[in-house]
Amino acid sequence: MAMKSVFAAAIILAGAASASPAANAQGAGNPLRPCTARVVYSEELPFAPIDSWLVKVTLEITPKNGTPYYATLHERMPWQGPPPRRGQAFRLWCDPANPNDLHLASRPTASSWF
Repeated sequence: MAMKSVFAAAIILAGAASASPAANAQGAGNPLRPCTARVVYSEELPFAPIDSWLVKVTLEITPKNGTPYYATLHERMPWQGPPPRRGQAFRLWCDPANPNDLHLASRPTASSWF
């Protein structure tokens, strides 16, 4: 479980945030919603900086009670963690109107998410 969190955090580095700031933003009128992301496709790309992987990953993002959509990201991630693999899933906050606005969710406190 911890490895999933490590790899997910690395992929969503550009917009990653903890769940509580995302929840606070949601209360301020930001349209972030709880979502699940599943890795549909992943590949390691050449020319990554030393001590990192360069990955291209396509995610199927499913908002709670919403229509799934796809987002493709190119990100660097630390070499210590395994690259994302097809079928891996994790929770995040998303905005379907802005597909690349993804915020990694730490362990939710409420069990009513899904």
